[in-house]
Amino acid sequence: MLQRLAGVVVGVPEPAETVRFLTSGLDFTVREQADEWLVMCAGDYGDPRLQVALVLRPRPAVELIELRFDIARDVDLDRLAESIGTQPGAQVDGARDGVLRFRDPNGIPVAGGAWERPNADLLDASGLRPRRLGHANLKVPDPAGSTRFWVETLGLWLSEQIGDDLAFLRYGGEHHNLGLRVGDRMALHHLGFEIPGWEAYRPVLDHLAAAGYGVEFGPGRHAVGRNMFTYLVDPSSGLRLELFCDMARVEHQNDPAVAPIRWRAEDRMTRTLNVWGSAPPPPSFLE
Repeated sequence: MLQRLAGVVVGVPEPAETVRFLTSGLDFTVREQADEWLVMCAGDYGDPRLQVALVLRPRPAVELIELRFDIARDVDLDRLAESIGTQPGAQVDGARDGVLRFRDPNGIPVAGGAWERPNADLLDASGLRPRRLGHANLKVPDPAGSTRFWVETLGLWLSEQIGDDLAFLRYGGEHHNLGLRVGDRMALHHLGFEIPGWEAYRPVLDHLAAAGYGVEFGPGRHAVGRNMFTYLVDPSSGLRLELFCDMARVEHQNDPAVAPIRWRAEDRMTRTLNVWGSAPPPPSFLE
């Protein structure tokens, strides 16, 4: 049912300062519209239409306001709403103007529908701007409960899991589009933006350094998903971004007989976080 991560709506305390970080550090195109700011990417996987990857709204602190997914046009939103409403802990706001809004059992706010995709010709070419938003990684009190909901009710597949506290789910062939980790409350951990490949890190990170922005963690390579990573934090809000590339593709993606990869909880720091074995991340990254 879910066909694409269309974008994420996030609250930040000083949107203008976050926009400054995104534009001067990563060359994002940002358009102000009423009381929100639209952050654009040029497109994903051969589709020539751009992605409104991130929508910023003013809030007292970083807040996940809404995950936006494309839903297949032949899905009956009213029937889907009924199905979601039967799940313990889930809340349905209803379907209006072709968009269904609901919260999963851990309170993750979701909006599904057919989102507008303006033409990518509206953006200038850039050697710095990430090409698309690929995944959102969230903290929730009960990752196992959310995983069951997303798999059984929304049709995602579990790709990989570390103990009971970290799960990585996908809606297509890419290794993961949604990450769930344990936390005291539902909150955003990071947003994953794809860059073209390993060679893209050098100009991007050199530019960030020249603009006065350092990295929080990386570069490195995760065992889960086998992707390369670098994490950045917006200094004004604490919004964390991952710049990733070379994410694994899952063969036989829709075959229920293909079991997810499972790691022990104690493998997280020693075997999965960074197979290159560099210095550990700061404590804030692990909270």
